[in-house]
Amino acid sequence: MSARRNKTRTAVLSLVFFLMSAAGCHKQAGKDPGSARTYHIKGLVMALQPARKRIVIAHEEIPQYMKAMTMPFSMPDTTRMQGIEVGDSVRGLLVVEKSGAWLDSVVVIAKVPQSETR
Repeated sequence: MSARRNKTRTAVLSLVFFLMSAAGCHKQAGKDPGSARTYHIKGLVMALQPARKRIVIAHEEIPQYMKAMTMPFSMPDTTRMQGIEVGDSVRGLLVVEKSGAWLDSVVVIAKVPQSETR
């Protein structure tokens, strides 16, 4: 009976150790999964500034975050600007963390008419 009790105790202690190690690894990574907030954004492209890794958008109100206005947004991955032109209507995801904010997943929802680009 004591051998069975020892196996059970060893199994329980191993499980506790594993769970504590997993929790410790998560904390060591320094990432709080709830720290980033995301907001849907929709607006009109006013300027592209790839050298500054920014896009200027006249955006609609971002509910529970910001009133409608025209402002630059950081866009670290400038390859995502390809195919976007001034005058295009876009939507995307604004990611906000303590360290900063940037646009992600920007897509064109309406192209500027060709007659307006000439």
